[in-house]
Amino acid sequence: MILNRYFLKSIFSYTLSISLIFILLIVSSRTIQYLEQASRGEINAEVVFTVVLLRLPEFLELILPLGFFLSIVLTIGRLRADSEFVIMEQAGLSALKTYYLLLIPATSISIILIYFSMVLSPGLDAKAKNLLESESIQDSFNTITPGQFHKVGGFIVFARNKDDKGLQEVFTLQKDGDAEKIIKAKTINLSDNKQDLILKNGIAYSISDLEKLEVIEFTNSTIVNNHSEARAAISSAEIEKGTNSCIWSISLVMLIFISVFIALPISKINPRKGRYSRVLPALLLFSIYIGLLLSFKGEEESNTFSFSVIHIIFLLAALFLNFNSKRLA
Repeated sequence: MILNRYFLKSIFSYTLSISLIFILLIVSSRTIQYLEQASRGEINAEVVFTVVLLRLPEFLELILPLGFFLSIVLTIGRLRADSEFVIMEQAGLSALKTYYLLLIPATSISIILIYFSMVLSPGLDAKAKNLLESESIQDSFNTITPGQFHKVGGFIVFARNKDDKGLQEVFTLQKDGDAEKIIKAKTINLSDNKQDLILKNGIAYSISDLEKLEVIEFTNSTIVNNHSEARAAISSAEIEKGTNSCIWSISLVMLIFISVFIALPISKINPRKGRYSRVLPALLLFSIYIGLLLSFKGEEESNTFSFSVIHIIFLLAALFLNFNSKRLA
């Protein structure tokens, strides 16, 4: 009983430590990425940290299986390197009992992943995407730098100068299907609703798919931003897609249990080689496994078959590793 608690305590502590390290790395990386987008005016800087927090369950869906897999490799490797595992085996810790003990953390992590992938992540992911896509034209407009091209909503803007009254000597390019509209105006500013652009004293050049050029001079003109409506439609489709995540949840659970059967034989080492000698090949094998699953995650029509094939391949690999491990023992 004491050996069981000692073994499980090592597994849980390694899983927690490894997961925490990877969480910090991913959160730091994503935060930097979002801050770079915010500096370019693509998203609102005020929502960056909120978006990162909302996506934590999505990150944990991949980090927890990795942390658990590496915890088995590191725990068994440490115990074998220190010759503790030999004593534990003599005390009755057989391979079958080791698998039985590993089912406890595997089941616990599987329940957490099912909750994350089916309940928590879809709703939080939808909120995060809405926050990222809800940046107003005003945010983009305020970050425009004179002498550079900027994307504002659904059109490209270039301004020679900028002051308190708005942008001066402006060039804009707007695409509507195959048609293009080029506008040159003296000044450009935001409308009262902070979503449309008001242009004054300019010329509009419209080029249709029939290669017909139309030239219109104007005193006042308004560019209506329809880009947000298109994004809202895309966002709604993604929300509906995110609710159907049962297959991915089952796939994560299978990943957890199959990785147990891979980790135990691959973690068997010669004490003279050191406790970390199998970490790199184990990490490489797991990266291939989860990478293949992620590559088929978005293909709704074929992901069930693809996931099944991937799991069967790695289950066969696990059986081969176990058989080879017993043969060499």
